[in-house]
Amino acid sequence: MHPSPKQSLPFMLHTAANLFKREFEQAARPFGMTLLQWRVLGVLSKIEGMTQSTLATLLEARPMTISDVLDRLEGAGLVAREVDPQDSRAKRVTLTDAAQPLIADMRSIALGVYDRALHGIPAGDREILQRSLAQIAANLDAKGPIE
Repeated sequence: MHPSPKQSLPFMLHTAANLFKREFEQAARPFGMTLLQWRVLGVLSKIEGMTQSTLATLLEARPMTISDVLDRLEGAGLVAREVDPQDSRAKRVTLTDAAQPLIADMRSIALGVYDRALHGIPAGDREILQRSLAQIAANLDAKGPIE
């Protein structure tokens, strides 16, 4: 599953993303965490108390998928869900105190995977890569035609 420089950019991006996920999930296995569970906790650690639907939108995941992940996280005592005071149909998600040490561990694992993935790439090239990927995402996320 290692792309060669002669493969297409979309294939290489897909392969790199899959390898990132695999590497993270192998390192997080002792904690019983998946990448999506970590992404949920990571977002909630930055923006506390959002609705499940907002969380799904931010993570670009299906609401039912996020609901299933939240069921597992809630069962593990890492998140709590409460009825949204502004909309009784919606649920607000918050982190519990028990989640804080796990978030620190997952953040450390994620940074380790990131460092390993970027090993040997000079800082200037890393910045160019990050800007280029951000531009690719912006181009593909644009609503209108590309000129």
